[in-house]
Amino acid sequence: MSAHVSEITMDQFDAEVLGANTPVVLDFYSTECPPCEALAPKFDAVADQFAGQVKFVKVHRQASRELAVRLNVTGSPTLVFFKGGKELGERLAGDIQRSAIKRAVEALVS
Repeated sequence: MSAHVSEITMDQFDAEVLGANTPVVLDFYSTECPPCEALAPKFDAVADQFAGQVKFVKVHRQASRELAVRLNVTGSPTLVFFKGGKELGERLAGDIQRSAIKRAVEALVS
């Protein structure tokens, strides 16, 4: 995992995501999930590119089931984008390309 990506639990969500001073990209992932494993290096690369401008956070969907239910996340991987404490933009799920992540993050910082 990149030095620019952190992992949080439900208990940290309000402070780390809703209270963040920068936009946040939240990656809901699962273990034993080939699409999640394929996404990880792409997510890390975009996190490195936008370090300091956007916060990149991972959430284990099964371990934080209550948060997944709260945000209506039903599959892994799912990327959810936040700015100013509110969800913005379109969610990305399934086979996510690096270019799609980059476009979504560029929209967050513009």
